[in-house]
Amino acid sequence: MIAPLALRPGKGLRFPAMHLVRPLAVFLLALSLSGCESAADRALRNSPDFKAGYSDGCSSAGTRGANPRDSSLTRDEEAFRANQAYRAGWGTGLNACRSYQGPTGPTLPGQNPL
Repeated sequence: MIAPLALRPGKGLRFPAMHLVRPLAVFLLALSLSGCESAADRALRNSPDFKAGYSDGCSSAGTRGANPRDSSLTRDEEAFRANQAYRAGWGTGLNACRSYQGPTGPTLPGQNPL
């Protein structure tokens, strides 16, 4: 059923859900802008240093063995200190692969406790 229009004195015709239009417009604008990536971000992600850092970070995510104090990370320490693209790639790769592999590494079929 369609809601009837309400006639309010001094306000004219008003739709019942008109108060939702502005918050919805703001939400849609914020949502459309959240996917924007600057040219500098794109250039950083496409640089060879970022890709090398991503690869090293991702391989570091799966190196956690039985000894939790053993942190054998795959990382070029000099590049990590001096190169922003490598550092950003390493962190991105570590986080992406760690969340994909879970806390103890990738789970293969048949290895689940369930």
